[in-house]
Amino acid sequence: MGVNLLLCIVSVSVFLGGSETLARLWYSPQKVNSDSFFEYDKEKVFRLKANFHGPNWGSTFTTNSHGFRGREIAIEKPENTKRILIAGDSVAFGQGVNDDEVFPYYLEQQLNEQFAGSGENVRIEVINTAAPGNSPYQEYHDVKRGLKFDPDIIVLQVTLNDIIHEQSQWTFLAMGMKESESETTSINYVTGKKRLPQFDYLLRQHSALYLFLKDINARLRFKDLTGKHIAKKAASEENSDFMPLLTEPESPAVREAWDYALSWIQIMVAIAKEHDIPFVLFATPFGIQSGYYEEYAFPQHKFKQFAEEENIYFADFLAAMWQRLVDEQGGRNTINEIIDEWVKNGSTLLQDLHAELFLDHVHFTPAGHKMAADILMPIVLEALNLKSMNE
Repeated sequence: MGVNLLLCIVSVSVFLGGSETLARLWYSPQKVNSDSFFEYDKEKVFRLKANFHGPNWGSTFTTNSHGFRGREIAIEKPENTKRILIAGDSVAFGQGVNDDEVFPYYLEQQLNEQFAGSGENVRIEVINTAAPGNSPYQEYHDVKRGLKFDPDIIVLQVTLNDIIHEQSQWTFLAMGMKESESETTSINYVTGKKRLPQFDYLLRQHSALYLFLKDINARLRFKDLTGKHIAKKAASEENSDFMPLLTEPESPAVREAWDYALSWIQIMVAIAKEHDIPFVLFATPFGIQSGYYEEYAFPQHKFKQFAEEENIYFADFLAAMWQRLVDEQGGRNTINEIIDEWVKNGSTLLQDLHAELFLDHVHFTPAGHKMAADILMPIVLEALNLKSMNE
């Protein structure tokens, strides 16, 4: 019995070892990128590394011991301190700008100046849990984990690609987890539709045989034994274009995307209500929206409707940006008339404002972050005052 068991173990070991050796002729185990600012998180797939300092798309950024962008912060809230917990994606994180140029930083500075000027013995701490690549799934975990810091307000920043997630493979590439053309599951992992088990994460790094088996599984799934057309077939299964949010808001795919994203946001709101914490939903636009007529702001209307139904605060960067344009024109024209002027006569007003506020299609310049803080300031003050009255 013992000899047979030993022979069985040896045979299986030899088979697996030989298979692993053969698999390494075509597949290489994926090594974790030690230089990456991301690391694996067994609950939410990825997170920012703690105590990290490095490049940030043309600038630099620093994380504290909790993996949050910004200075160090104690878990226990100091006396006479109010805390604002920020959750969000690369916009709230501040992609492309420095640590002291993001709206959470500006908001903290402005609020502390406000309270100091009024003579109130109150200090404000803003905790920025946002990270590039986040979806509402990661943000849910950030809000849940952030409760240990005893926040007085929760602000969730959202934008269009939180509803229809455009890209996610770059997140895995940043961690050293390169997907093959026959493996297109990163979006499902990032959005929480599928779990990324820890054994999968570990086997990717150590076993070429495991990568081979995943590849074969994908080829069988998509009925393409060559693997040449899997990426195209898989892409057809993923709705990763945000434009239908503006042009086809009632399409089944868009409605499904909204239902899924809002289901996670609804859970975050429920968590806040359970702990009697005011919740602010802050919608930030894609830059392209500034040139679309007001009636095409379907995502902002949807977010506003959700906020009203949930009885939470709502802040709208696009509406504030449009109002600024109207005010700068002396209030003589509506935003649609200003857009008409841009379309018909080549006015540069929209381009000039976009260049001032946006680094690219979605991320803010320092001026854009300053404007975001200005938008949030009165809402946060109202929420803080209301909470103080109820305590």
